[in-house]
Amino acid sequence: MRKSVVHYTLERCIRCMKCVKACPTSALSMENDRVIIDQQRCINCGRCIMSCHNRGILAQGSTLEDIQNYDYTICLVPGALISHCATLEEAEDLFHAIRMLGFNEVVDITQYTALHLKEVSLLAEENEGDPYIASFCPVIVKLIQNSHKSLLDSLLPVKCCSEIAAKDLRKKYSQYENLGIFNLCECESKLELAKYPYGNPQYEVDHALALTDIFPLIRKNMHKGRDEVSFCKEGLQVCNPHRIVRQDGFLIADGFDKVCNVLDMAEFGLLNEFKLMILYPCFNGCIGGHMLWGNSFLATNNIDALTARNTKKAADLSFDDLYTDEYGKDDDDNRSFIERTRFFKAVNEEFERLPGYDCSACGMQTCRIMAEEIVKGNRTEDDCRVMKALKENAQ
Repeated sequence: MRKSVVHYTLERCIRCMKCVKACPTSALSMENDRVIIDQQRCINCGRCIMSCHNRGILAQGSTLEDIQNYDYTICLVPGALISHCATLEEAEDLFHAIRMLGFNEVVDITQYTALHLKEVSLLAEENEGDPYIASFCPVIVKLIQNSHKSLLDSLLPVKCCSEIAAKDLRKKYSQYENLGIFNLCECESKLELAKYPYGNPQYEVDHALALTDIFPLIRKNMHKGRDEVSFCKEGLQVCNPHRIVRQDGFLIADGFDKVCNVLDMAEFGLLNEFKLMILYPCFNGCIGGHMLWGNSFLATNNIDALTARNTKKAADLSFDDLYTDEYGKDDDDNRSFIERTRFFKAVNEEFERLPGYDCSACGMQTCRIMAEEIVKGNRTEDDCRVMKALKENAQ
């Protein structure tokens, strides 16, 4: 069962419907003056959060209080956050500030991110069929599962970088029976990639922390010391679509609308000249994550300064540490092909009866979604205000 990290705050909501209109998968609707979030449709892209200027829609992760539940704690720092440091000294200051929050150790995951890119690049070089799709972001995976199921076989089943890192660290720190691994998240989508707080026992990471929640605490700890660090240049480049070393046959796209356009064309076989598509739903890639502070354009220029003196090599791990068989398996729809066809036909028939204005007065994003809800038995035609008004006038 999919889980949404998006939460609705009733007291802040002004019922403007902006979040409902912004959702690319029609996961949000309004009923009885409350926003309802469809767990199956939500892909945790955060577009509803960005559309809400009253903080009526929020994304929540774990809290620092959870550190107390473990004997030894490790905090994973993504390259997207590191890239916002202008100098290596600033990065050392940042790592010290994060460790002072209560962690025993702070680890960057750039070497694992570089390994992820290296692996998908090697697979792409041998590809002679339809273009592969790199799954750096869980939004891309869920978007394909939701809206582009025909592309599921093209999605490379390489684990997300935080999971690759966490599994390797659990082996290295096996002496601790109660090891807690926390991941700092630069965007909403990665808050789900942990055991808590959303109950996902399949993940190696224990807790996901939203950077926006702990930024004030990090800021208080800045300029109080430095921890010596070094990063993998290729890993930092992965976070930035404009800095990845370009290869023939690779398509790299950033920005949600552009990514959706690419997936639409891929479904129709219009991009088969490419071997690999690396897609970022956030503009400017992971360095443009919604939970980061600073200027993502300036972050593009920081990679060379951060790796000028010392650099790490990409991690070297086994096949089992890199791959997953979970992609495409979280579809809870167990209907047969005939049952799906009958449902599709019934929805089409219902849709033809609706006015087709997509006015959202019923609380649903579009008339098509309203038709689906009527066929499912969750709504009736009387919930359509336009049809109700037409019936009343006819009487």
